[in-house]
Amino acid sequence: MERAVLRESGAQCCIWKISRQDYEGCLEKNGLFLTESKDCERCWSCPEAFGEGGFRKTVIRNGFELWITDCLFQRDIMCYQEDISAVHFGFCLAGHYTGDLGKQREPFTLRAGEHYLFFARDQNGCGQMATGVRQLCVSLMINPELFLSYFGDDCSLLPEMLQGIVHQDTDACFFQVERITADMHRALRQIIDCPYTGASRKLYIESRCLELMAYQLRQFSGLKAVSALATGRGHVHPAEKSRIEKVRSLLLDNLDAPPNLDDLAEAAGMSHPKLNRCFRQMFGTTVFQYLKHERLKQARVMIEDQGRTVTETAYSVGYSSLSHFAKAYKHHFGISPGADFRRKKTA
Repeated sequence: MERAVLRESGAQCCIWKISRQDYEGCLEKNGLFLTESKDCERCWSCPEAFGEGGFRKTVIRNGFELWITDCLFQRDIMCYQEDISAVHFGFCLAGHYTGDLGKQREPFTLRAGEHYLFFARDQNGCGQMATGVRQLCVSLMINPELFLSYFGDDCSLLPEMLQGIVHQDTDACFFQVERITADMHRALRQIIDCPYTGASRKLYIESRCLELMAYQLRQFSGLKAVSALATGRGHVHPAEKSRIEKVRSLLLDNLDAPPNLDDLAEAAGMSHPKLNRCFRQMFGTTVFQYLKHERLKQARVMIEDQGRTVTETAYSVGYSSLSHFAKAYKHHFGISPGADFRRKKTA
């Protein structure tokens, strides 16, 4: 636990030691102060020495909690976490978070616009939130028994690897990251901006939380990728993981005009075959298929959330052929981009 390396910063780094068994007490020991406590919700605010904003906790049910983090820190915050076993559904709307998790201390990065699903029996780890960057995150934590009770005898909705890990006593962990969809964005905003109070608020928030869980499980179950971290197969060396993450970032930052495979391989410092092999081991798909998947997800956000036209959207995400774009879009989402645009206009 004490082995994490703090990155250099002009501001003093603050170290928080957090346990979910006494998360509230840990927040207060680390300098935050309780500002609101009513019904099933409690809020803590940052002291001025740390920054601004704070944390909100909502108890959905016993063993099922919603946490909203909305902070702008004036110091780097390093968190050492010792968790009781829980299934984590997380959404990063602003900022970024880096750290390592699980018994193998696998490194990860979560960026704005991404969501994750995580479960491990050993949930010790550490993470870092940076100075001067607003962190807006929504986290759902539910104990495994309650989580499985929602499915009864039918766990077919769960990613296959997650089923095995939740039911067995194993050191493996499931950790998958994907982009937040338009449906998820809507549910997240409804949670953050919930206008209700009392019992109505609790029921409303629970329904939105279950909706978010359903969206995530549907998305992850639809992916052919199986986490290399979870399977224990296809292990990628930590140094190579950082280079593959760099390639992934290059793709996400340049969806409209991505680097070619030669440039990506050069950036990763490896051959084409090795790049594709390592990329598949980490993300379950080739570089090309990952790029196509991300382009189409971005396209749907542009059409549904931003009201952009089909032509404008196609060119913005890098398609030069409208017919090719329409065909790929319909194959991926089961609806044409034109029909999606018309549905948005009449909604």
